[in-house]
Amino acid sequence: MPMEIGIFLPIAKGGFIMSRNVPPTWPTWELNRDVTLKCEAMGFEFALSMVKFRGFGGDTEYWDYALDSFTLTAALAPITTKIKLFPSVTNLSLHPAVAARMAATIEAVCPGRFGLNIVSGWYKDEFDQMGLWPGDVHFNSRYDYADEYVSILRDLWSTGKSSHKGKYFTMNAAEIKPKPSTYIPLVCAGQSERGVKFTAEKGDRNFIIAGGNIHDIEDDIKKIRGITSALQAQAEKLGRKCGTIGLFNIIAADTDEAALKRFNHIVEGADEKAIRTLVGQAELDKSEGMSASLKRKSMFMGLPTLVGSHATIATYLDRIYDEAKVDAVMFAFPDFVHDLDSFGANILPKLQSRRAK
Repeated sequence: MPMEIGIFLPIAKGGFIMSRNVPPTWPTWELNRDVTLKCEAMGFEFALSMVKFRGFGGDTEYWDYALDSFTLTAALAPITTKIKLFPSVTNLSLHPAVAARMAATIEAVCPGRFGLNIVSGWYKDEFDQMGLWPGDVHFNSRYDYADEYVSILRDLWSTGKSSHKGKYFTMNAAEIKPKPSTYIPLVCAGQSERGVKFTAEKGDRNFIIAGGNIHDIEDDIKKIRGITSALQAQAEKLGRKCGTIGLFNIIAADTDEAALKRFNHIVEGADEKAIRTLVGQAELDKSEGMSASLKRKSMFMGLPTLVGSHATIATYLDRIYDEAKVDAVMFAFPDFVHDLDSFGANILPKLQSRRAK
């Protein structure tokens, strides 16, 4: 099977780079509609939107403006025909029975093209502003919470009923009708040992937030292959299959030198106020795998960033598909309009991994 590609939709202001030296990327319906339709025309397999209730401020008002993930997906479903659509749900903000019915409704509009991204929730201020933060114990218990959440989703989607009794949720013969007509895949982003375990048990694919070192690809392949192998081994023990998605910011140009110049210009415009807010929130989370990752790559929201020529980036993506066993990749760009056009014209045709095996 060829490598699948997806787009990380610009659902919040600033996209996925905290810098004054990138387009402001206002999260309008028109932008997200046009990006999705353009990606569908290019042959992208999926579009995923995050969920965000509070931004990080700063000079760029980073993520202070955002659309809603579920309702955006409902609007995209009837105007698309092939691309798969994945909204995100934060477990603390939406009851699983409500999420299950909303998902079943959208799935009826685009059967076989709907999936859901499960977000366990770590940004304290985002939930505290609504009185939904259960206390800092959630940093360590969030995957236990998510485990019950997904169990209820699967009960309702598969049987139309749930009588789940757990630590976090009590369902009293809850029902949803009609049930979804097709299987709804779940995407997760567990990086810690507990997060990977949760994905192996409950998810269908897991985001890999690793790599991005164009000039040391051998090391990247080793690291990514280790993550994918560990996940797949755990899933196989449970009689399940779980794929992996590499997540990347792409900063490309005609040459490696031009791309690096563009990258340095973006870094020079770093929104330090917003970054400090983000890092401060990350430091509140002492659970494994979160704080260090965000502090290390805070400006780019923890996303590995590929900086290079069109040919260099295409070669990198081909190699992580062939040698690191990544099933799919999802992209964000500094400029979601012009960079997406450039990707379609200059990188996509070079990807050998997109050709059927």
